[in-house]
Amino acid sequence: MRTVIKTDAPACLSEAEKNGWSWDDFVLNDRQGYQACRQRAYDEQSGVCAYTELPLDTVKSTIHLDHFRKKGIYQHLRFEWYNLFAAVKDNRFGSDYKDNLVKSNNEQQIYSVILSPLTNQLQQYFHYSTNGEIEPSSGLSDTEKEKAKATIDIFHLNESELVSRRRTMMAQIAHYHDLPVETIRQSFVDAGFPSVVDQEIGFMIFEHEA
Repeated sequence: MRTVIKTDAPACLSEAEKNGWSWDDFVLNDRQGYQACRQRAYDEQSGVCAYTELPLDTVKSTIHLDHFRKKGIYQHLRFEWYNLFAAVKDNRFGSDYKDNLVKSNNEQQIYSVILSPLTNQLQQYFHYSTNGEIEPSSGLSDTEKEKAKATIDIFHLNESELVSRRRTMMAQIAHYHDLPVETIRQSFVDAGFPSVVDQEIGFMIFEHEA
């Protein structure tokens, strides 16, 4: 996960709220507005899922707008732009996995211990091991480590496919170690997992300067 910088909210969201619509009403009655919101979120996130960092495809139905705080529980936040993120729709991990865990009787407990995509310098909370697993960074405080660990668990970020794809990417980047940094970065620009790319390039730069 990495920090998402939100831009101004699309006007269609305030209009939907003025109309007294539910979220489903908005998607049904203003399909163009919904797609514009989805595209805006996609652009804010540089084309990757806010939780898993998988590459998003706006053509496929597997990308959706996720309410970080579930709209079924936090109805007043259903049109709050700062609560909406583009995400891969897959019940094995990410937003769907989170939503399946969050219930009306545990939502306060869960949201108090996980990190939001709006968290400042979010990528510094996580480290990617050579086997592709994501883990809390070593330099965190105990409280920060607990939040990082809870975030990994609640979004199931060590699901086997995610781990495998990160491990494969790290191995591929290692083969490019003699190439210029920007060439390496451009080679993986559409592959997702930008935090993995940043970490591995950072290691390369450190080794070259050592």
